[in-house]
Amino acid sequence: MSYPNSQIEELIIKSLNGTIEQEEKIILEKWLNISDSNKKIFENFQSKQWVKNELAEIYKFDKEAGWSTILNAVEPKNEIKVIRLPWRKIAVAAGLLLCVGIGSFLVLNKHAASQVVESSEITDDVIPGKTGAILTLSNGKKIVLDDSKNGQLTNQNNTLVSKTNGGVVYNAGKDAEIVYNTMTTPKSRQYSLQLADGTKVWLNAFSSITFPTVFSSNTREVKLTGEAYFEVAKDKNKPFKVFVNDIQIKVLGTHFNVNAYGDEDNIKTSLLEGSILINQKNNTVLLRPGQQAQTEKSGAIVVKNDVNPDEILGWKNGFFYFENASLKVVLDQISRWYDVDVVFEKRVDNRKFEGEIERSLNLSQVLKILEKNKVHFKLEGKVLTVMP
Repeated sequence: MSYPNSQIEELIIKSLNGTIEQEEKIILEKWLNISDSNKKIFENFQSKQWVKNELAEIYKFDKEAGWSTILNAVEPKNEIKVIRLPWRKIAVAAGLLLCVGIGSFLVLNKHAASQVVESSEITDDVIPGKTGAILTLSNGKKIVLDDSKNGQLTNQNNTLVSKTNGGVVYNAGKDAEIVYNTMTTPKSRQYSLQLADGTKVWLNAFSSITFPTVFSSNTREVKLTGEAYFEVAKDKNKPFKVFVNDIQIKVLGTHFNVNAYGDEDNIKTSLLEGSILINQKNNTVLLRPGQQAQTEKSGAIVVKNDVNPDEILGWKNGFFYFENASLKVVLDQISRWYDVDVVFEKRVDNRKFEGEIERSLNLSQVLKILEKNKVHFKLEGKVLTVMP
């Protein structure tokens, strides 16, 4: 059984400050008994010297001051029964390191991240991706959305296309004619889109979606490459369909994420709300909330239960989130977000990573975190070399 990292964080803190309830203590004990590495995590947090050393190593600030900050955060106050730390908002969270298996767990904020020491192998740093996309109209005209001002972009056959803060919205008028547009996010860009029916779409980096400016009377269909998160407007008379190669995802109204990058082993469709029907090569699967369908090139569909929404939507919420992720998976995400080419100098062993890292960090800072897993990098321009 797996437990969300956020839940374990809270239980460890409650145990440290003496506010843990009996039911919570049972959950923590079950987690501790899963593996020796989990027990080691808890032992480390009970060691004042270990926490001081970790804080000092990562952020190079005064040990005693850092420890005093931690004590103030976890020490129970008379007027508060339970303390829940705002992990992403306070600097102390950045120093609490969860070593899960052979991976590592770090939560960073901008203040703490600025104190990360850059790798000596990095000659050129890379800033993180940002909001941006290219909108290709039916007549072939391209609109670069990165620097476009808010307001109306165009009117296509009685469909107004407008830019709002961080997204594009389609509003179809009376007698609007159907034409097709494509939104494309290059590497290091992501963007949001509201279709004419009210469906909201978030595109991850290196992705594209082709869609009609207004939907017909009996169906709603779009084509996707890369990764996108959908919040589909409900309309029982018009099923919404997403096509990815030969895969069809059919919904009436729901929230789901599709990961369909060409360099992945399979296409992953994760359902958060509602229900969806997936069809590929005459294989059909009905998904329920919390399930993920992994469609393979052979046509087989494997269903995974109890997926972690934090992992699925990490990219949309501004984080890299890894659960038992291979180095390839980690670097694929980094490559798309920072627009770098990854080269392996030699074969790297099959280590796994767990945790979350802010996508707002510069690449050098992200690499410094990953190097705690004894992986070394050399960054020259847009080429990231992985060294054993």
